[in-house]
Amino acid sequence: MRRSLCAVVMMVLIGALFPSPTVEASTTAPYHVHVRSGATLYQFVGDRLTPKSTLSRARTFQVVTTSGSYFRLLDGKTTWYVRKQDGTLQASNLSHATFSTSAYARLTHEYMRTLNRGLTPYTYDPLSPTHAVTRADDALRGNWYIPSPPYTLRVPNIDTYRFDASIPQVDSNSFTFQIHYFTTLNQLTQAYTVNGRDEYLRYGKRIVQSWTKQYPVEDYKRHPWPYHDHGTAIRTFHLLNFWNVYRTSRVNDDPAFSQLFAKTLYEHATLLATPSFYKPKNNHGIFQDMALTAIAETHRSFDRSAGWRTLATDRLTSQLNHSLSVDGVHLEHSPFYQIYMYDTLSRFNDWATANRFALSNRMRDVRDMPNALTYLLKPNGTLPMFGDTPSLVHRPDAIPHVERYPHLLYAMSGGTRGTVPTIQVGRLADQYAFFRQHWGGRAGTFEDAVHVMMTAGYHSNVHKHADDLSIDVSGYGRDFIVETGRYGYTSRPERQSVLPAAAHNTVHVSGKSFNLTSSNVGRSRITSVGASSTQWTAAGTSSLLGNGMAHTRRLAYDRNGTILVYDRVTSPVTASFVQRFHLGVGLNRTESGSRYAYFKDASGRSLHLLQLEVDAIPTLSIGSSYVSYRDYDWQRRNQVATTKRGKGVTYLTLLHLGERPTKIRSATVETTDRHYIVRYTLSDGKTKTLSMLR
Repeated sequence: MRRSLCAVVMMVLIGALFPSPTVEASTTAPYHVHVRSGATLYQFVGDRLTPKSTLSRARTFQVVTTSGSYFRLLDGKTTWYVRKQDGTLQASNLSHATFSTSAYARLTHEYMRTLNRGLTPYTYDPLSPTHAVTRADDALRGNWYIPSPPYTLRVPNIDTYRFDASIPQVDSNSFTFQIHYFTTLNQLTQAYTVNGRDEYLRYGKRIVQSWTKQYPVEDYKRHPWPYHDHGTAIRTFHLLNFWNVYRTSRVNDDPAFSQLFAKTLYEHATLLATPSFYKPKNNHGIFQDMALTAIAETHRSFDRSAGWRTLATDRLTSQLNHSLSVDGVHLEHSPFYQIYMYDTLSRFNDWATANRFALSNRMRDVRDMPNALTYLLKPNGTLPMFGDTPSLVHRPDAIPHVERYPHLLYAMSGGTRGTVPTIQVGRLADQYAFFRQHWGGRAGTFEDAVHVMMTAGYHSNVHKHADDLSIDVSGYGRDFIVETGRYGYTSRPERQSVLPAAAHNTVHVSGKSFNLTSSNVGRSRITSVGASSTQWTAAGTSSLLGNGMAHTRRLAYDRNGTILVYDRVTSPVTASFVQRFHLGVGLNRTESGSRYAYFKDASGRSLHLLQLEVDAIPTLSIGSSYVSYRDYDWQRRNQVATTKRGKGVTYLTLLHLGERPTKIRSATVETTDRHYIVRYTLSDGKTKTLSMLR
């Protein structure tokens, strides 16, 4: 009884994904051949194929199958043969049923072999020729290279390898993810384009056969990693690219494999188009739309391709309306994804242009993304570690068409190429505010410029940390105040510890994080930036603390290493609030008191933090925290936590960065109706004033 019920459920699921084949059987045949005028038609006389007629004009016939170098045609009840060179195979309304019966295997083989759309590939993970060949050769020996820890997978025999049972359980989610999105097939494909070695294609064929046998699409809900929403999209690109080189190779001699491959692509497209499988308001959904577009445009003869193209275009437009601002900022809370998504989308634009495929009109706005990236970059070539951003040095050769963006080229090359940017203070959408002390040249050494950035913006939970109004401060060749990083996509406890508010340079309710729920989307933003001859300013607000609380943060920068930070939290209830600043590795405490802390590194660069006397009495403490500059890196560093209690609190914090040991000798606060006026004197004798709106 239980087995019968499972069978019924399975049939319902298959029927939901793929309609009944009886419709196709009763209507138009999926394959025809257009025969040229003057072509000779043949028939069998005994066991010999004999010329019988010559076409006086071109005609289209239903085709039954192929036979060697001939098409077998049907004209009413009459059977004809024509040389393949005299006819063109035409495919239309190819359905799941077409690829599910051996009756069409030879014709599907011919269709797939002669396919001439999408010949310029979209490569998700381009490899150098050396890396492609090395990794493909290792794969042939059963040693798969996977780009995430633990980096290797032993596959003794791909024909009998059990992916579900044999992939080791590891901390890195990316490891299993990349195995199932066919990173190895991608390596084999690219290696073949280097040296044309047939063994790569034969092994790739075996991977496809083994994997599809173990993971039929109707079971997709039972297999979250094989049919991961993002992974399925990436696997689609790798499958299309593999077929691009396989179809014209000496290895392509198996109609059954052509049939399996076409069926696999059709099933992937069907799944990508399934609403319950789709990820709206998420970069995974963007990849799904791209992959669906790729199949629909490459295989216009599939019966659902027209609908898939429309669906993918409409969904992609909606995705970009949500995640790409009008000034080219990617709104998934992580500067790293500005680069990742620009690289992805720009090369997809190139792919569509090369193949003359149409995309959403919003894809035109992708060209503005590098402009924002110019100002996100720190002087050392890394990005502020907001959200899921690691601290990697980014080079110009990683940016498609970087030569079109001379300001970005200058920023990425350390000032050795391109054109000097003229902007030093600005806002990027509602997500970032930045100060850049200088761009090198006569103003100072490029790498030593002070760079300050503040983040805000809550658009979804994608790559979202509780880091609203957090700041990142670097200068003189080092990080002074730095975020915690992403640690890696893993089940390890370190990953969970980088997400809450306590891991970030912001203010939160003691013992609590932010209220990141759908009802709070849009309730955090950068509100303004400003520049005058004496100081630069930035402001943002956040209502994510919960319980009706709101946080306003304002920055004032004197353009020479001193920053005034104003934090105002309003609250309907009395609570304890904590302001945190996490420091760069190597900044060691040399002095501290009830309102200040002074740190130096081995090179004498210094940070002096002073809590000015406003509002409730603060409790300043120095403790430790951790930073993950790269995935799975976990380094101890200092943090300064200042606690205040009240029904709303105000912090006024003075920070001075010193290229050499420099302290704040004195500071006074004058309060007016609208401003705090802060006058301070440094140990080098300089006296300055910063003004802060109350």
